[in-house]
Amino acid sequence: MIRNLIFYCIFVSSILTISPPLVKIIIDTDGVYDDIRALSIALTNPKVEVIAITTVHGGISANQSAANVARLLRALGKEDVPIFIGSQDSLVPKGPIEVWEDLFGSDGIGGVPDANPKALPSDFTMANKQKSAVDAIIELTNLTGGIVLVGLGPLTNIALALRKDPEVSKRIKKVVLMGGNYLGIGNTLINSTAEFNFLMDPEAAHIVLSSIHTTIIPWDTCFLKGPEYNEEVDYEESLNQKTLLSNFLNNITTRGRQYNKLIGQIYAFVDDIAIAIAIDRTVATKSLKLCASVELEEKSFTRGQVAVDWLSTKYDPVDRSFKSIGDKNDANWLSHTFVTEYDVKEVNKMLMEAVNHPGKSTKNNIKFDEKNSLL
Repeated sequence: MIRNLIFYCIFVSSILTISPPLVKIIIDTDGVYDDIRALSIALTNPKVEVIAITTVHGGISANQSAANVARLLRALGKEDVPIFIGSQDSLVPKGPIEVWEDLFGSDGIGGVPDANPKALPSDFTMANKQKSAVDAIIELTNLTGGIVLVGLGPLTNIALALRKDPEVSKRIKKVVLMGGNYLGIGNTLINSTAEFNFLMDPEAAHIVLSSIHTTIIPWDTCFLKGPEYNEEVDYEESLNQKTLLSNFLNNITTRGRQYNKLIGQIYAFVDDIAIAIAIDRTVATKSLKLCASVELEEKSFTRGQVAVDWLSTKYDPVDRSFKSIGDKNDANWLSHTFVTEYDVKEVNKMLMEAVNHPGKSTKNNIKFDEKNSLL
């Protein structure tokens, strides 16, 4: 009897100490500096298995995006993570990409090729040449169950995967997007009320929002909460640690931070929020479930803006907000979860843990000068 009791206690104890399963993630990105910062969280988090990184046009080309990702993987000693290059243009072709150099630099990550790790020609050859990003998304979701798909750029790859294999929507555990808006707050240079990622391919965004329920971190939340949350955390804390990755992120974000300061905007978290919520949904502290679609009218100030059906909502007195009554409205617009508040301290904690990760990115023998630059 006593032996059985001891065995039972050991058995229960072993169950309680079993680690939770890893969060399996595919990240679709256009590879600019805020994406690279967010990727750092996923690639170093012990709770995460990054199945693949797919690249898409956006702030830069899909090829340059892949090279930027390859450079980050070298910094982290994670060269085994596969990269797949995806769409070079939107579903309705928009032509050559005009890089916003004042913000991103010529390469999307500050235009600092000599910052450690230095940009190498081989960065452009590290991506898998046998498979496109679209086919990779389809095949990897077939091979591995429970994948969380995170979109940090225009949604062309994801839309094409859904169109080529509609069953993708049933295989994916969750879709988390940084993009879009719900209050009409835009962030482009052409006086548009759209968010950049959605504006770069409105048709793709329309397909995704029409095909699968998503969790969206809208630009409105990043814009409105940025200054408020700056009272709780120092957004640049992770850039001033004496580690290789911290120094790298500091260098590639310098131009963007200077530009934001020049125009009176704040350097805050964006894509980092999406990655953090993909890892831990409790990071989203408040959200709205809203039926939504995307405006497709050409030559319109609202092209790419998210359209919300507020008449299909009901007031929730507990959250003091309006929320969708059902999973779709009469026009068959699907409902989506728009994150309106998030745990900024937890996001900052994840980023701090990333830059101080005890791997290739941190070397005790690396020396820095008084400006935190590598000697």
